[in-house]
Amino acid sequence: MWYSKQLRQVRRARKAVRAQQQQLLAMELEGIVALTLHSVTQSLTVATEREAGVQVIDLLGQALRERRQLLQKEARQLRQDWQESERLRAPKGQPLPDQPPASETPAP
Repeated sequence: MWYSKQLRQVRRARKAVRAQQQQLLAMELEGIVALTLHSVTQSLTVATEREAGVQVIDLLGQALRERRQLLQKEARQLRQDWQESERLRAPKGQPLPDQPPASETPAP
């Protein structure tokens, strides 16, 4: 079903963001010495000082937190849409499911 596929994609994206957050924290502990920027046709590596590295870590961490929150909202909306579609399809007098099947419930 469409909802379960979408929820799986959102769950994968959330796991990827969580892994990136953990990697970012590990890099912060080691200290960032350079940044590499990539475009479609070019890359540029820039050496950084510790203060600049800390600012970059903070900015990237904030961007990852915002991305993860957005994915959580998207998953919540998908579950609400699923519940609404089930409510509309359920015959009258039948109990409605509270959540998608266990295989569709997103990981925290």
